Amino acid sequence: MAVSAYSKKKEDIEFQYWQQCRNLPEDKLIALLGHNDFMLAMEAAKMLQLEGGRRVIKLVQMDCSDGNYKRRALAAFILGQIELSTLEEKVSLEILSHLALTDKSALVRSYAMSSFGHRCRRNNKNASLLLELAKNTVLDKSVNVRESTAFALSTFDSKASIPLLIKLLNDSHSSVRDWAAFAVHMNGYDTPEVRNCLVLLLQDGDFDVRFEAMVGLAKLRDKRVTQVLMNELGKEPVYDDLVEAAGDLGDIALLPVLYKIRDKFEPFDELNTSIEILENLKSKL
Repeated sequence: MAVSAYSKKKEDIEFQYWQQCRNLPEDKLIALLGHNDFMLAMEAAKMLQLEGGRRVIKLVQMDCSDGNYKRRALAAFILGQIELSTLEEKVSLEILSHLALTDKSALVRSYAMSSFGHRCRRNNKNASLLLELAKNTVLDKSVNVRESTAFALSTFDSKASIPLLIKLLNDSHSSVRDWAAFAVHMNGYDTPEVRNCLVLLLQDGDFDVRFEAMVGLAKLRDKRVTQVLMNELGKEPVYDDLVEAAGDLGDIALLPVLYKIRDKFEPFDELNTSIEILENLKSKL
């Protein structure tokens, strides 16, 4: 999809800050956590997260109680992917859970929930704790917290997530629906209610949501997506994931539109594979 001028400018600034931070010693990176420019402070946080170490871990655990909400948010972010011992992780998860449920700042609650999800990606034993936490955060008044909850639920496979994701699939904000649909198809969840939710999302006003719904239904081989997928493949730009979805769906009605793509563009792996799959299915009829 097209990159907005705002996104391009943001990426340029992030790159400049990365260059500014990448060779700084630990003390100077720590000092930058208190900088008024949150983007610069975040780049410093990313560096500290990668470097790790007991000093940084203790600092950010304490920062989770800081009076400045931005400092708490950065601390919660760092705890998501920094290397932790078993005991350090136990303490950090307790801190993140407390922040996600009780912090006054939606920014902090959002980062805490995302970081809890990252900890589950690294260790699925934490999934049961996240599920209990998510029962509350799916109801958070902040769209950012609900979006982070949907992301967190995508990081592990548990059918106990399905009722929570169904609620998020029906959220009033498209970014939440987008992540919830991603979580559903990423983990291959398949129930009649999940399918029906995805079918409804085919008419969503947000393309990203429709995209995830198309990919998800194709993986479930639900042919209610055929016509929508056919229409989308007939447009430009052509998305590799949707071409791949045609093969996943296994509906030979999609062969003509795939042939048109082949005639118009250079062949690519996803296109060749999907055509081969569908031609093989057609030959068996």
